[in-house]
Amino acid sequence: MEIKFYYITNYSSDLCLEYMKHDNINDKFKYVWEKKEDYYLITFKEYKNSMLSLATSPKPTFKVKFENMGNQTGISVQFIKSLFQPVPFVYTKDIDTFWEKKLDAKKFK
Repeated sequence: MEIKFYYITNYSSDLCLEYMKHDNINDKFKYVWEKKEDYYLITFKEYKNSMLSLATSPKPTFKVKFENMGNQTGISVQFIKSLFQPVPFVYTKDIDTFWEKKLDAKKFK
């Protein structure tokens, strides 16, 4: 089973990409952002300002794609499964909170 999330923001895709390059005090996670050919990878390294920790857990990586929708941007986020990491080891609500705070994105169901 694939683990996917989809969000919508009023920010342009260019602005989203710019915001993703920079750490923000409101970020839920410390993360690494990598550009690939036609998508991006985000790896959550550690929780920020939380009692929760990823210190001994595998670090979850997600494939991220931005879709320009005129006056909005769609954000597709898909967990990359591996033999050693069949699940993300982070709470779904924390993933949602990350995108809400980072890009003012709302989850699309």
